[in-house]
Amino acid sequence: MSISRRTLLLALLAASGALAWQNLILATDEIAVLSTMGTGHTEHYASVWYVEANHALWIRAENREQPWLPDLLANPRIELAIGGQTRSYTAQPMDIPKYQAFIDAEFRKKYGLADWVRSLSGKRDTLPIQLKPD
Repeated sequence: MSISRRTLLLALLAASGALAWQNLILATDEIAVLSTMGTGHTEHYASVWYVEANHALWIRAENREQPWLPDLLANPRIELAIGGQTRSYTAQPMDIPKYQAFIDAEFRKKYGLADWVRSLSGKRDTLPIQLKPD
């Protein structure tokens, strides 16, 4: 029994599509809720990805225009809810190229294709932010 090239190509495309979909679905299961307090004493919430690397918890601003970033820079005391548990942290932005490259690689390892797709969505000047428990 011979398989045509077209059938083989369609099977490969279907398999790769299924893997990509699975990766995107898994990425949505790994979302935290960030709570920041702005200078006007109003809480703001945002969904963020997170990674654990070098014995620390990290979040990342995909670019410097993230709406929650000015609040975090003005008041680094934040809360992060992961899996139903909310904890307080002090956020420390690490605007250093070696940290940016390292944390971007950690996000790519954890979120895979979903992170790559996000990188295509426009200007990307990530800012890694280390979270220190209060």
